[in-house]
Amino acid sequence: MTSPDQTERISAAEAATRLGVKRETIYAYVSRGMLNSQRHIDGKSSTFDPAEIERFRRDKNDRRPGRLEVSVASAITDVSDGTVSYRGHALADLVRAGYRYEDVAELLWTGSLGISETWPSDDRVRAAVQPAVDALGPTATSIDRMMAGVVAAAASDPFRNDRSVHGVTSSGRILTSTIVEALPLAARTSRGDQLAERLWRRLARTGSDHWPLLNLAMVVLADHGMATSTLAARLAASTRSGPHAILLAGLGAVAGPLHGAASRVVHELFADAEINGPEAALATVIQRDGKVPGIGHFIHRSTDPRHDLLMERLADAEFDRRRMDVVASIVSLTSDRIPVAPNVDLALGALTYMAGMSPDAGEVIFAIARTSGWLAHALEEYEETPIRFRPVGRYVASSGPR
Repeated sequence: MTSPDQTERISAAEAATRLGVKRETIYAYVSRGMLNSQRHIDGKSSTFDPAEIERFRRDKNDRRPGRLEVSVASAITDVSDGTVSYRGHALADLVRAGYRYEDVAELLWTGSLGISETWPSDDRVRAAVQPAVDALGPTATSIDRMMAGVVAAAASDPFRNDRSVHGVTSSGRILTSTIVEALPLAARTSRGDQLAERLWRRLARTGSDHWPLLNLAMVVLADHGMATSTLAARLAASTRSGPHAILLAGLGAVAGPLHGAASRVVHELFADAEINGPEAALATVIQRDGKVPGIGHFIHRSTDPRHDLLMERLADAEFDRRRMDVVASIVSLTSDRIPVAPNVDLALGALTYMAGMSPDAGEVIFAIARTSGWLAHALEEYEETPIRFRPVGRYVASSGPR
């Protein structure tokens, strides 16, 4: 008897027909990680998810020249237009239930949701990390400091290649806490136990009671499916790199200006609007960049739930009224002129601006928050065949030096 799951799936021949390719091409897509297959109950043939085939067909038709598509099966985060779920738990439910970032990280890592213990920093690790971070020059970015801290922590850890669930999660807790503690203090506020409280002291100069907003931002940014930095982390995990190297791979991708740094441009837009007025600031950024930062998302076409959850709380916060009015003016102008939904970068830039943080604070928040997602994907990748990502290179003759 055929199982219900099998009756909902299609054969390789049918998948090839729907994609307009040969059956051999379908199996080539599978070998390259672009499609997923399951063995039929007859043990001889493969079956395919028709929904995945349809998504692949649409993406294939929309593919830009030179674009590389990689399909990776994952049980961690489900992302679709207007919705995000971690391990089957809707992101909106996690936020409204008041879960801490640490709780959500444990959910991503283990699949269990509960109240986790406080994440400790480690004196031995801090003794290795702090001098390495302090030795960096004045041009070092916050991501530079984080990467230097991870390298120093790895060099001092004899168990840095422990890839067990316990080893990875223990390293994740200690590493993330220690890196936060190694960032320079922005305000001498009372010390808190939660990670968001400790990070708030490093980023915000005032308003220590607003740290729950930072916790919310970290929760909604913890993972978002197969983003570029997440794929980088999985590639490192496929070679069986340890947790320190996984974080370095993710941070290396985030260090680029096109991933994780968009909130900086949003922050700068708000700062310019405060000085020159919303209309002039918005016109300037459109003329310079040809677009408005923090607007539009290739998955969240109707609404980005991460933006909505964070902006909903920001609207009720008691920040400087002038800055709140600047944000409201830009949001109103943008929504009137551009019929495209805003994304989480707009909300993150609004948080860093209203809280009086530096323009690059959003990059720090994004990177710290995403460490839990990177390690969750590493743990999942460790269960797969090693070095399974093998893109096929196609040599193109050079026309000579230019």
